Amino acid sequence: MIPINQESNKEILRSILEEKLEYLTKDVIILMDADRTLCNIDTSRILTDMAKIDFSKIKKGFQKHGYTYNGFQNMALTYSQLSIEEYLKYSEETASQVNLYPGVINCINGARDFADIIIVTSGVKGIWDFILKKTGINEVFLIGGTHTEIDTYIIGREEKGMITNYFNDIGKTTIAIGDSDVDSLMLKNANHAIIVLNHRNNADLLPHLFYHPSLFQITYKDYFHENIRKIKYHSFCYDLKRHNVL
Repeated sequence: MIPINQESNKEILRSILEEKLEYLTKDVIILMDADRTLCNIDTSRILTDMAKIDFSKIKKGFQKHGYTYNGFQNMALTYSQLSIEEYLKYSEETASQVNLYPGVINCINGARDFADIIIVTSGVKGIWDFILKKTGINEVFLIGGTHTEIDTYIIGREEKGMITNYFNDIGKTTIAIGDSDVDSLMLKNANHAIIVLNHRNNADLLPHLFYHPSLFQITYKDYFHENIRKIKYHSFCYDLKRHNVL
C-alpha cells in the first residue's frame, strides 16, 4: 500500500535505501531513468492503451498537481484499478514490445565493474521488472512503484532528487542519466549529469541544468545540444574516462 503523503513516502524510500546499502559496495552510483532514457518510448502508454485505461485521468492529475507526489499518487491509483493479475499480465505483454536503445545493455554490463547501478522509474515498475528479465540484465537495483496492492512507495521528481542526495551524503560519486523534468532534481543534484535526447529535445529539463559543472548528452537523433559534451552508450565507460569522470 502506498503512503498517504509525501513525507511518509520518503521515509519508506529512505529505509529501503538503507537496507540495500550493504549490497551497494562501489564508490560510484549510476542512477538511470527508464522511459525515454533507456528506450525511445513511454512504455506506460503502451500498457494504458492495452488495458483500455483512460489516460486522460492520469494527464489531468499532472495538469492539476504537476510532477508532485499528488500527481504520481493519482497515477498509481489509476493503474491500481487493474487487478494484480491484470497489472502483471499487461506489464509483461508491454515489456515484450520494448527494445532498449542500442548499447544500453553493454553500457550496464561494463559499468558494473566500477559502479552500482540503480534504475529509478516514475513509470510503471512492473514493465521494467519484465524488461530486465527479458534482456537478462541483473545485479541492477530497480526503484519504482505503481500498484497500491504490490508497492509500498512511489517515485516522483522529489523522490528522484532525494535518492541522489542520499548517496551524495554518504560519500558516493553520483552519475545520473535522464531525459525530462521529472529527472531534473536527480540530475541537478548529481556529481555528473547525462541528458538523453528525447522527443521534445529535453525542453523542460535543460533550464534546470544550465550551470551544472559536469554535463553530458547522449543522442540517437540528428539533433544535439550545442556546447554539451557528447558521449555514447556504446562507449560509455571509455567516454567517461576520456572526460576524467572516472
